[in-house]
Amino acid sequence: MPQALSQDLQKKKEMIVKRYGDRAAFLAEFNPDVQIKICTDEELCYFGDAPTLASLNLAYGKMTAAMWLVPQLYNLSEFCGCKNKLEGKALEECASLIAMQYHWLKVSELMLFFVRFKLGRYSVFYGSVDPLVITTSLRSFLKERNLAYERRENAIRNEEIEESKKRSITWEEYCEKEGREGEMSPIDKLLGAGKRKQVKNTESQRFK
Repeated sequence: MPQALSQDLQKKKEMIVKRYGDRAAFLAEFNPDVQIKICTDEELCYFGDAPTLASLNLAYGKMTAAMWLVPQLYNLSEFCGCKNKLEGKALEECASLIAMQYHWLKVSELMLFFVRFKLGRYSVFYGSVDPLVITTSLRSFLKERNLAYERRENAIRNEEIEESKKRSITWEEYCEKEGREGEMSPIDKLLGAGKRKQVKNTESQRFK
């Protein structure tokens, strides 16, 4: 079993490298300047095949996710125009904590979060860029993400129900197809048997 898992992870790693190139190429392709372009389609951000933070570490080394997050966070800090920026050790630690705690998020989802933050959808900074404001806002984003996934699951479920209805036929249609016209359906037989039994019991009690 461990060997099979290792092979799956190796295959996943190879797929990412084949698609995006080496680490430098990936970081260049998913730089902060492309946030708006990527986030024009929110559904694609959630449900597309962009790699997760964990996948980045798998493909390019364990610090890659944090390395990718550093310029994203710095870009957010610059955008907000606060006097005291997020930089140095605080910037690196914030990136590392997000990479560790939310390793299952796709890079496209995090880009969507940064775009929404810039649009004033979450908390705001006062005087300085506070990492706690970012991490708290990320929790609000996760609630939005959960709702998006729930809506998608409901839509898929409803679609499956409609497809099932299209494939189903009535008892009358089945009997006509099998040459058994006029035959009582199993449900009607059960209901009929139950009614007859109920009537019989009632009559028996009446004459006791």
